[in-house]
Amino acid sequence: METNEAAHPLYWDRACIQVSVEDDPGSGFTTEDLDAVVDRSFGAWTGLDCGEGRTPGFQIQRTDDRARCDRSEYVSGEGNANSVVVVNEGWTEREGHDSAAFALTTTFFLLNTGEIIDADMELNETNWNFTVCPAEGCIDGQVDLENTITHEAGHFFGLAHAESGSDATMWACADEGDVNKRTLEADDIEGMCTIYGEGALPEGCSFSNRGGFDPYCADDRDGCGCRVAGAPGRSEDASWPLLLGGLGLAFAGRRLSRRRARG
Repeated sequence: METNEAAHPLYWDRACIQVSVEDDPGSGFTTEDLDAVVDRSFGAWTGLDCGEGRTPGFQIQRTDDRARCDRSEYVSGEGNANSVVVVNEGWTEREGHDSAAFALTTTFFLLNTGEIIDADMELNETNWNFTVCPAEGCIDGQVDLENTITHEAGHFFGLAHAESGSDATMWACADEGDVNKRTLEADDIEGMCTIYGEGALPEGCSFSNRGGFDPYCADDRDGCGCRVAGAPGRSEDASWPLLLGGLGLAFAGRRLSRRRARG
C-alpha cells in the first residue's frame, strides 16, 4: 500500500465514489470502449473476495458528465472530478511525466491522515497507441487499455507498486500488448483487503465529491479557488496540508516508479 510522508497508508474514507471519463477517444479505441474498460477495471477491484464473500465495500459510479480537464489537478474549496483522461500530445512537457509511462495516476491526500480526497488518471496516448486487445494480447505494438487501467485503478484506491518481478497487477512494468494485469493476483487482493478490511469504510453512501462536482480545469471556470496541480497547495482546512502522489504503469524496458509530493 502507499503511505504518505507521515507513514499513514493512503485510503478513501467513503464507500461511494464518482469517476468522470473524458470524451476523447484515442487512435485505436472509441469513447464507448473507454467507458466499458473503466467499468471492468474498477469492477475487478470492487468485486474481489476478501474472504467469506466480503468485498472491499466500494461502489463506483461513472458519471454521465464528462471530464473537461485534460490534466490532474485539485481545486481547493471548489468542486472537482475524479477523472480518467487521454493525453494526446505534450505528455513529457508535464511535470513528472516520463515518456516510458503508459499512464500516471495522481492522488491528492491529507498529510496528517493519508485520506485520499481526489484521484486523476492520465493515459499516455502521446507516446503509446492504446486499444482493447483480444484475450491473447496484442502483437502489433499496441497497449491494452484494460491492462493499463486495472493497474492504475489500484493506485486510485491507494495501492503502491508490488515487489520487483512480481506477477501482480500492481507490478510497475508491463510489455506492449500484455493483458495479464486485467485479473488480480493474491498480492493485489491482500493489499486491497488490508487497507479496506471489515468496517474500514463508513456506512452510508453519497456520491457527492468533497466540495461538489466540477469537471472543468480551474483556468476554465469562474471563481477564486486555490488550484493544486503539481505545485504546493493546501486543503480547505489550512491546518491540514494537502499533498499529491503520482504512480503509474511503465513499459517493461524502463522501470518507472516516480512519486511526487508537495507540501
